[in-house]
Amino acid sequence: MEPADISGRSSGSKRQVLTRRQALGVTAAAAITLGAGADVAEAERKHRTRRRHRRRHRRPAASPAPAPSLGTGGAPMELATVARLAKQIGRGEPVAIVDLAAVDQNCEALLGFSRDSGIAWRPAFKTLEAVDLLAYVVSKLDRPRVMIHHLRTLPQGLARLPAGTDFLMGYPPTLGELEAYLSTTPARDERPHTLRINVDSLELLHALDALSKRSARPLPLEVVLEIEDFRGGVVPGGELSAALQVFRAARDRLHLGALLCYDTLAASLGVPAWRATAAQYAQNRIREAKAQITAEAADIVDVAKLIVNGPGSANFRNWAGTGTANEFSAGSAVLFANYLDGAGYDTTGLHKALYLCAPVLRLPAHTIAGVPAAIPNGVQLALIKAGGWPTGNNPTLSKLVQPPGLQESSVLGVGYGRGANSSGMILAPTGSLRLGDYVVETCQQVMEGQDYFGALQAAREGTVRAVWPTLTRWSG
Repeated sequence: MEPADISGRSSGSKRQVLTRRQALGVTAAAAITLGAGADVAEAERKHRTRRRHRRRHRRPAASPAPAPSLGTGGAPMELATVARLAKQIGRGEPVAIVDLAAVDQNCEALLGFSRDSGIAWRPAFKTLEAVDLLAYVVSKLDRPRVMIHHLRTLPQGLARLPAGTDFLMGYPPTLGELEAYLSTTPARDERPHTLRINVDSLELLHALDALSKRSARPLPLEVVLEIEDFRGGVVPGGELSAALQVFRAARDRLHLGALLCYDTLAASLGVPAWRATAAQYAQNRIREAKAQITAEAADIVDVAKLIVNGPGSANFRNWAGTGTANEFSAGSAVLFANYLDGAGYDTTGLHKALYLCAPVLRLPAHTIAGVPAAIPNGVQLALIKAGGWPTGNNPTLSKLVQPPGLQESSVLGVGYGRGANSSGMILAPTGSLRLGDYVVETCQQVMEGQDYFGALQAAREGTVRAVWPTLTRWSG
């Protein structure tokens, strides 16, 4: 009998055939394979069930801690509250405190002027030297814009400010700063922004023109041309004509989109007539410059769309209704610098918002080198830790404001007074200070006052809401 294939058909064909024993072996192997497959399927089913069970009971991934709330509203802090807060948080070290409620009210005063006058507010970065403080202020604007003074602070600002922020330089960069910036390719994750490079002279404009030909930055470069107002700038007339010729020749690389004419001298004296004269001089310069640009370069400069930045904190109210500037760059007014306390400055609606606080280091006896000091009754000597903070142009020491009645020891010819040392001697009403207490001071210039501290304590109504690191300094 001929072998049969497993289908039972005749083997007459040339197909391969199996013996009965081989067929039985194949059948058994198939059965084993099918059984194993069932076991594998069952095991896989159980594995999926366990995974679903684990997912249902898995702890949720830790989410980033929410940023502390800065709060809203409230009243500016009393000086006694600032002193108590400094003692609570200072741990015996000097501390700088920013009053958020005062900042809010100062910003509202500046924004109110902006709404009434139609002059947009561009806060000055150099007076808000913690980027988080700057971001807090910028968040109150209709769109993000900043006056920046040092190119080293641009990356720090970009890290915290919204994409699309418009940076206008209030100072010209040095040649080294400019070359370093233009030779550096933007980082991949750099936020979109606009930088308007300040040019205040033909020499700097020619340097920028040359550097733009090998710029690693996108072209055209945006330029703010500073118009002369005592501290420097391009003078309308022949000098401005020469500048416009450079822009014409480099129209694909340099774009003139802004003018700056800061009424510099207004901050030197609070006398109203003086400040009005300073404003008038700058406004006349702007009018001359715009008229000349219209006549000579209207085909390359859209004069109607020019950003025209004028006054700062000392004099912005003297620009209302003049139609010359469409921006002002108050910065010192946000924290209310001491120089604005002078008679003649209009500080309506402003409150002190930055306090430098120094702990009491010593309360010596009324003797100096063993000789009794000529100190009136009711007054005692006190030394404060690092409390001699010069924050003015002369330099002027920060002002002693809490507790009431503090004086410089030098007014009575006693001691060595305050200075940029580890401690400074002052006079205090007897019994007003104890070891561990804090003396509170305010700044002649708020930008310099912040320079002494690594962080600002942002507080509202006696409670610290955030700690804001200050800008890193020059490292060259």
